[in-house]
Amino acid sequence: MGKQLFNLTLIIVAEEIEKILETYPKYPYKQIFAATGLYQDLVAYVLSRVPNKYAVVEGSEAFSTQMISPLYPTKQRLDIEYYIHQGVRNLMSIYNKNNFEQCQTQGFDLNKSFLVS
Repeated sequence: MGKQLFNLTLIIVAEEIEKILETYPKYPYKQIFAATGLYQDLVAYVLSRVPNKYAVVEGSEAFSTQMISPLYPTKQRLDIEYYIHQGVRNLMSIYNKNNFEQCQTQGFDLNKSFLVS
């Protein structure tokens, strides 16, 4: 069997994102990250800001989080958590801005009052 390259950081980041998103309200955070593809954007956001670690494994060897966790000391875990929270804020801001602009291009004026006179 051949060798495969694994991004160990991806496994840790995905696990941490799941844990952290559980602490956010279902709406809008969990729904938007699940339905819009922002989850993958968040993963990419975090991975591009932290040092990544890789491993080469033979054929069918598998990694468990318990095997990988010791490779990431507390400082690196805290950095990952920080970038996840920062990514959630930044991506939600972009998502909300894009939705606002889309509503305006479709003829909705969100700056006007919706009160009926």
